[in-house]
Amino acid sequence: MVRVVLIVAILLPLLCTESSKNNSKEKQNSYSIFLGEFKKQDKVEEFRSSLNPILWDELRIEKIYDRNYNLYYGKYSSSFEAGKAAYNFYSNLLITKYKITRDGKPTLDEYANVLFVSRYLDRPSVFNFNLITKQTEVEWSDFGKKVVALNHSNDHNSAFITTAHRYGIQSGMRYIYDARVFLMKREEEQNKEIAILGNGVQIYTLWENRDTLKVNITFIDSVKSGIVVQKIFPFDLKGKLGEIRIRSFDLIRDGFPAPPKRFPTEISPNNRFRFREVSSQGESYIYLRDFNEKSEQLTVSTKRKIRDGRWSDDGNYLYIITEPESVGSKKQKAEPTGEFFIIDAVEKKLVRTFSGFRYENLLVHGKLLFFDERSDQIAQIKVYDCKRDKILHTISMFGGCGINNLPM
Repeated sequence: MVRVVLIVAILLPLLCTESSKNNSKEKQNSYSIFLGEFKKQDKVEEFRSSLNPILWDELRIEKIYDRNYNLYYGKYSSSFEAGKAAYNFYSNLLITKYKITRDGKPTLDEYANVLFVSRYLDRPSVFNFNLITKQTEVEWSDFGKKVVALNHSNDHNSAFITTAHRYGIQSGMRYIYDARVFLMKREEEQNKEIAILGNGVQIYTLWENRDTLKVNITFIDSVKSGIVVQKIFPFDLKGKLGEIRIRSFDLIRDGFPAPPKRFPTEISPNNRFRFREVSSQGESYIYLRDFNEKSEQLTVSTKRKIRDGRWSDDGNYLYIITEPESVGSKKQKAEPTGEFFIIDAVEKKLVRTFSGFRYENLLVHGKLLFFDERSDQIAQIKVYDCKRDKILHTISMFGGCGINNLPM
C-alpha cells in the first residue's frame, strides 16, 4: 500500500507538469484562420472539398451547436503569423475571404492591418491601412498631441507613439514642447501613457535590440547655455521604463550630438548570406556571400554611400538604401534623391532599383515591404511584393504620410 502511494506521489507531479506543458502549447497555438460558418454538416464538407488540396491537411470542422459548423485552418502562435499565412493563401487565390480568430473568437488581424502616420484634423496621428480592403482609417489621435514617431514592435502586437504638444523652428533652432510616450496594445485595444519626457530641442527613437526601444530627448542646460543634456528612456515591449540615462555635451568642445546612424545588418536571419560594402574610387560595391555554396559575388554598384541595409524575414531578400544626394548643375540645383535596391539573395541578382525620391523608412512585413517615398512635394508609402516584384498599392494621404513619421 505504501508503494502505491509513493508511485502515485511521484507520478502526480510528472502528470501535472505534462498537463501544464500541453496547456501552454495550446495557449501558444490558439490562433486560427476562420473560413466560414455553415448550418449543415454536408455544406461544410462540400465547401472543404472544393478548396485546394494544399489546404486539406490542416482544415478542421468544429461543431458549435446543432446545425452550426465552423471551418478553420491551422493553429498559430500569434495573430500576425495566422494573418501572414491567410494573406499568402488569399494572394495566391486559394481562399477568397477569411477572419483571424483566437480560441474561436474573432480578433484583430495584425498582419492585414498596418499602422502608419498621417494628418487628422491637421495634426500628425496614427492611421491604419488594411491590406485586403485597401482602406485607411484613424487609429489613434489625441487633441494637443502631435505624433513625432511611431515605432512598430518586433512582436507586431504593440506600437510606441512618441508625441509633442507642438514643435518647430524658432530663432534658427528646433524646439519640442511637452513630449510624451504612449503604448498601443493592438489586440487588447488598449492605449496608455507611459512617460512624460518634457521639453527639448531634439528627439529621436531607435530600437536598441528586438526587445528594447530607446527614446532620446535633448535639451539645453538651464544653468549653462553652452551645455546640452540628453535623457535616454529605455522601454521593454510591455512599456515598462528601465533606468534613465543622462549624458552632457559641451557645444564648443563636442558640438551638437547627432542621432546615431543605423548600422546595416550584414548577416541574414537564416544565417545563409552576408553582404559587405567595398568602397573604391568614389563608388560603393555590394558583394553577397552564400555560406551554403561557399561563394561570393558582386550584386550591385552605386556612386552613393550605403545608408541602410535590411533583410526579409526569411533572409532571402536584401534591401539596400543609399544616402540622398543632389544631382544637378550649379545653376539649377536639384533636390537630393536616393536609391533603393531590391536584391534576391538566393538567385544573387538585383531585382529592382527604385530612384528619384528620398527613401528613409522601411517596414519589413512578412513577404511584403512598406517603404517611404519622399520629395519636396510628395510623402507617400509604397507596398511592394518582393516575390512577385510588384507594387501592390500606394498609400497617399492629404498632407502626406509615412511609416514612422512625417517630414518635419
